[in-house]
Amino acid sequence: MSEFEFDFAKGDFTIVDGKARKISGVEMLKNKVEKLLRTEFEKYPVYDQYGMPFYGWFAGQRDRDLIKIAMTREITERVPEYIEGVRQVFDFNFEFEHRGCRVSFKVKTDYSDNEEMISQWIAF
Repeated sequence: MSEFEFDFAKGDFTIVDGKARKISGVEMLKNKVEKLLRTEFEKYPVYDQYGMPFYGWFAGQRDRDLIKIAMTREITERVPEYIEGVRQVFDFNFEFEHRGCRVSFKVKTDYSDNEEMISQWIAF
């Protein structure tokens, strides 16, 4: 199984020699997880029941422990549900800044015997 790589920093598919770059395995999985984490739940009609619901929850929220609990729960439940090949999500770390946080976590996958680290900035 493979799919086309999306470069979120550029907002477009990665093009190599005039063609969209295909990715598979762990690389594809990380691209899919980033897409899921960047997609706000029910914001885009094309993504019915897809994405993360926590974006609107944290506006003005100062209780970092509450944010950690909510994000851990949602990511732990949704990543394996929406991303085929993810068996387990665990070992969360949060780095808070003024308008959001970087959440990092590990996943066990069907694509590798190694644990893969995922890290994503979440803006509030």
